[in-house]
Amino acid sequence: MVHSQVGTFAGNGLGLHEVHGNVWEWCLDGFHPGFYGRSPESDPVALWEGAATHVARGGSFSRAAANARSAIRLIMPPSRADNDVGVRPARVITE
Repeated sequence: MVHSQVGTFAGNGLGLHEVHGNVWEWCLDGFHPGFYGRSPESDPVALWEGAATHVARGGSFSRAAANARSAIRLIMPPSRADNDVGVRPARVITE
């Protein structure tokens, strides 16, 4: 199995392309046990400061398709580097 080249797949119903399942996406969040039980309901961010592990989301080509969704979290040490982990650069979409 290998990751796919950008632009390989059509967008989903929201016009988003390749958001899930290609590589795990490093997120802004660190992993803190119990964080969601004490965080704000809207846009919670668990800062990396003090976190021993970090969060990646979205699944990857190396896992089952059922894991290709944003609600899936993978907890990994910040030292992990592999061909199924990446970042998602973002840009403003203009009409």
